[in-house]
Amino acid sequence: MLNRLSKGFLATISLGALLASSNFGFAASQTIKIAYEGALTGPVAFFGIPIGNGVQLAVAQNQEALAKLGIDLQYVPADDQVDAAQAPTVARKVIQDADIIGVVGPIFGSTTNAVGPLYTQASVPMLTMGTAAALATKGWTMFRVVPNDDLQAAAVADYMTKALKITKIGVIDDGTQYGHGLAAAVKAQVAKDGGSVVVEEAIDPNGDDFSSTVSKITASGAKGVFLGASVNTETVFNRQLVEGGYSGTFFAPDGTLSPDYVKLAGPSSEGTYFTSQAAPVADYGGPKDGPLATFFNDYKAKFSADAQAYSAEGFDATSMIVAAIKSGVRDRAGLVDYLRSKDYRGLTRTYKFQANGEPESDTSINIYQIKNGKIAWLGASSDLTK
Repeated sequence: MLNRLSKGFLATISLGALLASSNFGFAASQTIKIAYEGALTGPVAFFGIPIGNGVQLAVAQNQEALAKLGIDLQYVPADDQVDAAQAPTVARKVIQDADIIGVVGPIFGSTTNAVGPLYTQASVPMLTMGTAAALATKGWTMFRVVPNDDLQAAAVADYMTKALKITKIGVIDDGTQYGHGLAAAVKAQVAKDGGSVVVEEAIDPNGDDFSSTVSKITASGAKGVFLGASVNTETVFNRQLVEGGYSGTFFAPDGTLSPDYVKLAGPSSEGTYFTSQAAPVADYGGPKDGPLATFFNDYKAKFSADAQAYSAEGFDATSMIVAAIKSGVRDRAGLVDYLRSKDYRGLTRTYKFQANGEPESDTSINIYQIKNGKIAWLGASSDLTK
């Protein structure tokens, strides 16, 4: 009897082991997490939260399918407030969680620059929206999911000189890595396009009186002005520019593309142009059908809000990581290898990365303008400047 019981007990153990190691649906679950590092609180939260929502949505939509593969997929928020001083502390917490396989973000060049060495040392891939061109020279485990600022700046200059036929341009920046880098690249492209930079000046990003710079612009005869700065500086500067008698074209970069700019700048925002690497969302005149439109509807159903700039790119970046997991990738180093060797067709573009992490294809920049108090997509710069 004891022998028969022992045999039965051993058989039960063997069957249990077989089931646990097979695809019968009883396999032990492995937790894999995807982190989002960006601004979830603070002055830039209006920009960061919609991207994080895109990440969350991609995770939620893939949890059931991955559970069938024995994977418990989880989303981890990592709020750095787009503050380069805080970002390393946030990154270290992400790195310490061994279940986190990759990071969507950081979303700005300054924070990406602050944490790049940390994530690279830990073999954590960053799928960043940080657009500072120099980031690709660092040798980090960075994969930029949008075109860099050199391409954005070229689109600004090309549109002003070729589409709007403006030859006298003012180029202003706030002295930050983001603002100054963009301004320098705009200036260089204006010269290539045969235009003239008639005013060039750096302003205080924390200032609230730009009358001196405004006077220089109006006296110069500039018909177009580009300001590389944050949304708060952009709104104050543009308001003072209009109040100072300027009636020409005003251009702002991608970090300002938000309904918040319209609210903060008020009537002076009318006519403002923007460049952005982000695909057009529904509220800006984006597609009404197809996969991207489905994403807009799913986003609104989940978050009771409209998707904003880079929401879809956050979704795409997360979906790339999910595709890697579905292919069998289970660790950070494997994900780095996957991203370096595979391409992925997302909602917004086809993603394929060069050795330095720059996107290899589909580097289009979109042009937007405020019309009747609303942001409107005009088209891709390459189409508008032919």
